[in-house]
Amino acid sequence: MIRSYMTGDESGINTLFESVFQKKRSLTEWQWKFETLSSNFPIIIVAVEDNQIVGHAACLLFDAVNVDGMPILIGERVDIMVHPNYQGLGIYSKIVKELIKESEKQNAAYLYGFPAEKAKNIFITIGQATDLGNINRYVSLNLPSLRKNKQHQLMKTLPEFDLVNMSNIDFDSTIYVKRSKAFLKNRFIKHPSIDYYVYQSDLSYVIYRIDRLKSIIPIYSIVDILAVDEVAVLANFKKAIGFGVVSTWGIPNSPLEKALKKTGFSVQSSPMPFVVKTLKNHDYGQTFNNWRILQGDVDSF
Repeated sequence: MIRSYMTGDESGINTLFESVFQKKRSLTEWQWKFETLSSNFPIIIVAVEDNQIVGHAACLLFDAVNVDGMPILIGERVDIMVHPNYQGLGIYSKIVKELIKESEKQNAAYLYGFPAEKAKNIFITIGQATDLGNINRYVSLNLPSLRKNKQHQLMKTLPEFDLVNMSNIDFDSTIYVKRSKAFLKNRFIKHPSIDYYVYQSDLSYVIYRIDRLKSIIPIYSIVDILAVDEVAVLANFKKAIGFGVVSTWGIPNSPLEKALKKTGFSVQSSPMPFVVKTLKNHDYGQTFNNWRILQGDVDSF
């Protein structure tokens, strides 16, 4: 049976998640992702056989802006999975079709995702989606600075008025998830297991997380950046953090890529396919460069 999510499905969904991806996910993490992350309740489709959830497809719905500046709703397709014992029975196809059908009912303009190769081919075939290309990963070795490093500020400690100011930058001729105060708070401050930091300069910001390689070299992963002058804020951010490796990713041949290359970043790999399903009567979303996608737009970063 294919149906929409009902209260109480969380446990069965997490059990399926562990069976498919071989890792546990707590109820708290599920609640953040599906109840907190977006102000719009997600679309969740499940397949039930033998009184257990054996298939799952979901779409996180975000308030966004189209290239013409009009507000739209877009969806990130996530956690499309079928239990190993029930694969090959057509369940994947059914839940994807139902997900698209429900997304159209919700008036979403686009569905986007970053599927693995097999899932990508199925989504393209079943959902008539388009593979726009792979997103690049950029890396820069940041050498020590003579300047005193800026203290890292946790997003969790950011004052409310700073969040308001940080959400006031828009981009022309680009499809992007709106960085509202609510989005910044739900996405970064309320994350249950990851600490995010922010570097601010006037109204511009860089949001990042800090990891370490062999406990010696800090890894600064930029997950979001908003700035009128991206070159300037990236350069100042690198001066502020001192020694370490800085990593981020973005769309090839985009204004952000130009800013990254001007500030010492180079392409290390292109690991992420970006697949889009257009649900409205326009083709803006079929052009890779019309999108602005960063790691902050992916729930797993």
